[in-house]
Amino acid sequence: MRKITIQQWEKKYLIGEVKRFDNKFTVPSRTQWDLELKNRIDDWGTDGGPNPKPGHTLHDRALKYSARLTLNTGRPVGNVQSAPGVNVPQTPENAGFDINDLKNNTRKIKKAALYFGADMVGICKLDRRWVYANEEIPENFKYIIMLAYEKDYDLLRYSPSYISEVPGNMAYTQMSVTNAHLAAYIENLGFKALDCQNDTALSIPLAMQAGLGELGRMGLLITPKYGPRVRLSKIITDLPLIIDSPIEFGVTKFCDKCKKCARLCPSQSISYNSRTAEPNNVSNNKGTLKWPVNLETCRIYWARAKRYCSECVACCPYNKPYTWPHRTALWLTDHLSFADSLYVKMDDLLGYGKPRKTDKFWEEWRPRKKAVPK
Repeated sequence: MRKITIQQWEKKYLIGEVKRFDNKFTVPSRTQWDLELKNRIDDWGTDGGPNPKPGHTLHDRALKYSARLTLNTGRPVGNVQSAPGVNVPQTPENAGFDINDLKNNTRKIKKAALYFGADMVGICKLDRRWVYANEEIPENFKYIIMLAYEKDYDLLRYSPSYISEVPGNMAYTQMSVTNAHLAAYIENLGFKALDCQNDTALSIPLAMQAGLGELGRMGLLITPKYGPRVRLSKIITDLPLIIDSPIEFGVTKFCDKCKKCARLCPSQSISYNSRTAEPNNVSNNKGTLKWPVNLETCRIYWARAKRYCSECVACCPYNKPYTWPHRTALWLTDHLSFADSLYVKMDDLLGYGKPRKTDKFWEEWRPRKKAVPK
């Protein structure tokens, strides 16, 4: 894994001017107002209801929905107004806080973020090209803390089913807890914190600038430790911090050869072609060099299948436990990329990416305990 400069990162991912993206063009928003898209399907729901099929029973469905909890923290999400009802003691003038001790302050912020429940944390300058066009962030907010949350590897392997949707819901619940605690921590230092969770700005390019990973063919962030099975949240702050550098560890070259997510995508929404700055439709941002995912056909598939889809994440060769054999494979794809095609064949031969049968899930499942801050 190598650190690269922001200039090197921009040369790799950006072409020409990047205009701020209006989040009304995300597919979930477009299904509410864009009649051309809305009329392509009658029912945009993603829940067909429980049935006797393993993985889709009432118990499976209950597990899915109980995993998603958005806590009412009193903080606004998706805007920058003051947070009503948040009781933060005023920081005394003689508190001894040294705003110029960037190294110490950054170290403590990162430790607090991990304690409060994040699995990864990185920091970058607030690049306003990634802020949604309808959001206005005051100029004194110059830093953004990017947080990543691991999605459970074992449960994702039961895709497609209610069971495979549980890890994403748990990650969303965790981010609401972690963001609330970390924002309060920053405010108790006497600074301001905008709790954005997964709103306000495009999370993936900011996470890349903060050194959390690279962009994969399926349009998601690929991290060194968890692959694509993470959810992202963020906090924008006026607290000066030391920024991290973007990283490279062979993802772009590997995704050029692999194409496994494109092959196994049920809706064939993932590109087989080389990276391009040309969008599929208005739900892709212009000016960024990537494999543009057809988000329209992806979301239509969800509605027709009456479930969310995570096949691209489940089948990705980077989606492995962080054990020594897989860390070795990660090193090989980074340092001996000429054999990437061989690694893909080995991944297929070893059976990775194949969904697990759901009929014995409740008997086989051994939950991993993960501390959630109270």
